[in-house]
Amino acid sequence: MTRRSQGGIGRRRVLQAIFGLAAAGVTAVAARADESFREEVVALLRRRRPALAFTLPGDDPEGIHVKVGGNTLQVYLGNLERQLGKARGMDREGQILDFFDRIVAVRPADDEERARWQEARTKLRLQVVPIEYRRQAKELVSRDLAARVVIAYALVTTDDLKTWGVDADAIHEAALAGLEAASGKLAIEAERSAKGRGAYATILTNDGYDAARLLLPSVRQRLLQALGSDLAIAGIPNRDFLVAWTPDFSARAGFAAKVSEDSKSRSHPLTDELFVIEVNGFRVASAAELVEQRRI
Repeated sequence: MTRRSQGGIGRRRVLQAIFGLAAAGVTAVAARADESFREEVVALLRRRRPALAFTLPGDDPEGIHVKVGGNTLQVYLGNLERQLGKARGMDREGQILDFFDRIVAVRPADDEERARWQEARTKLRLQVVPIEYRRQAKELVSRDLAARVVIAYALVTTDDLKTWGVDADAIHEAALAGLEAASGKLAIEAERSAKGRGAYATILTNDGYDAARLLLPSVRQRLLQALGSDLAIAGIPNRDFLVAWTPDFSARAGFAAKVSEDSKSRSHPLTDELFVIEVNGFRVASAAELVEQRRI
């Protein structure tokens, strides 16, 4: 069994202080890979890596399941698509092949690692944290989200990946499922503008994961349904608050300004950035949309 060094324990205590959470509290979206990108990847693998065994989950157009030894690894394609950027031709194909070659080279987990992973995975939750956390604790497992914040998994480090015998994609999927399960009974109700247009809704449970619920497809869909719109503007100024409103909301300028103010004055601050929730995902608001919300 792998033993942690005293240095490793010290880093974990640092992370506990950063997150302000107990270890027991521990579970797109940077960019969403669509069906066309997965089709591109599948065609390339079948042509250049015909021996690679994989399946395509019907309920997840962003995923691909790769068989490595006796294990099946769930691979999230969103990060790969983002990493490719504007790469084209042989360079693009080479990066995709290298990505899957590294997956195949991963050592299969042993029985002890699988047992530790099965115990840990039920406690994982998604979390949104300031990008400074990544700079302060380079061993922190994280994913890009926006300019000022990243997606993280409370207290999970690269050492944990080795201990559990899994990759970062497995952590993300387990954390996503964990927060989805914890949010299943969350009630979302919209408040209509009394004297003007539009509506708004807030999520404020104070469980430490309200901002992170922006990452959940089910919560985004419920927000849109409550607001009666196929588009919404959202803010996550601090860890314990998520607010969303319709683009035509009469008080949108005041709400946008409040997001900016709270991101600087509330505890566990995150970002003044605004996001756009759409039917198929969410993204950072464009400059034109910020003008419309009276932020530029």
